[in-house]
Amino acid sequence: MLVSITVSFSRFVSLCLQFGAEEEHYLSLSNSKGEIAKCTTAKGDAYRKEGDPDPADYEKLYFKAEFTSMDKTNRGKLTTSEFVQLMMFLGYGERWKVDELLKSINKEGDGYITIDEFFAAMDRPAVKEGTSRLRNIFFKFDDNKDGRATKEQILQGFKDMGVEVDDEIKAKVTKLDTNNDGKVAYQDFVQSQLLAKGVLK
Repeated sequence: MLVSITVSFSRFVSLCLQFGAEEEHYLSLSNSKGEIAKCTTAKGDAYRKEGDPDPADYEKLYFKAEFTSMDKTNRGKLTTSEFVQLMMFLGYGERWKVDELLKSINKEGDGYITIDEFFAAMDRPAVKEGTSRLRNIFFKFDDNKDGRATKEQILQGFKDMGVEVDDEIKAKVTKLDTNNDGKVAYQDFVQSQLLAKGVLK
């Protein structure tokens, strides 16, 4: 399915996350010159190339980044409410589906999800695939597969998608570089989207 829509850059990544439920979908973005960019939101290994490392070598970095991005008080655990919000944001499914997953991994019923319990959830193929849309977007920029991408890699990725990289876009990417080392961490990328969607305040 191809959806053509003209939006501001600030909504581009956010809109990408709304497509791609069970099959590969695309979102196209018309820039100010009328050119079209396509953002794939296919699940699974859509962005893997020959020669890329095995996902098992880096995927825990991505999972930990997602968990930590939601752990705004640095407790090392999420409330069950935070877990539900995160999983729904990542695209796992409807509330009942997330609730069933929660019951299966939080056997103690103590109201919290630890990082190990989160890893256990993500170790299930259906869960990993069902939450992969945002990972796939960042994966496109992450040449070293270390959960980080240079600002240049991200800007070039946008150019490759046909997005006109202007000062506004450069400023938005620079803002994601929270420690000013020239790189954007996947955790900050996720957190920016959680804030943009109102999941985090």
